[in-house]
Amino acid sequence: MWQCPKCGRSFKNMNQDHYCGTIATVDDYIADQAVDVQPLLQALRETIRAALPDATERMSWQMPTFWQGENIVHFAAFKNHIGFFPGGEAVGAFADRLTDYKTAKGTIQFPHAKPIDHGLVADIAHWRLAQAEGGASTYAKPSPRKRHDMPDFIAVALDQANLRERYDARPPYQRNDYIAWIGRAKREDTRQKRLTQMLEELNAGDAYMGMGYNAKLAPTDGDTK
Repeated sequence: MWQCPKCGRSFKNMNQDHYCGTIATVDDYIADQAVDVQPLLQALRETIRAALPDATERMSWQMPTFWQGENIVHFAAFKNHIGFFPGGEAVGAFADRLTDYKTAKGTIQFPHAKPIDHGLVADIAHWRLAQAEGGASTYAKPSPRKRHDMPDFIAVALDQANLRERYDARPPYQRNDYIAWIGRAKREDTRQKRLTQMLEELNAGDAYMGMGYNAKLAPTDGDTK
């Protein structure tokens, strides 16, 4: 376990990305973020508020949250993106519209440098509310994910970089997410960029899809054993 020296919270992963604070209101949370990120957070908040007019705003899990009978959605600011948390079922249901975004464990990442698809956010919020009101909500339980076969070019890249053992040591969901993310790239240069990022993260052992991760490293041929 790793304990944040700033807020004292404990996490499974070393240097886990999280929010250190005890802010009680959404207004205060947004005001506490970087100046250039505040308008993005406020715009996202307004979109969700319009989609869920009867929901109550509150802080939950140290994140701005919209509650209506249960937690419907959360959002939070991170270094390079805004995390939108509608739950695993929602991410699975909207998978065909999320191909341009990183997703993991019920989370969608909206990069600061890319416009947020507010129509998508509103549709997801409506869907989550309908699930909750219909008694079919499984907010914390992700949908079964489609399993992706490894393309030959990824297998070759792993072998050439001597990183197959480190790849195999990652949890199944991470291996599957990497393959899906690389395979969704529409341009060759984007595909190669994503492949390079995966190799770098496997080699370093401290990241997964741009997020902090404490891997149990398997040695490469060049490592001292």
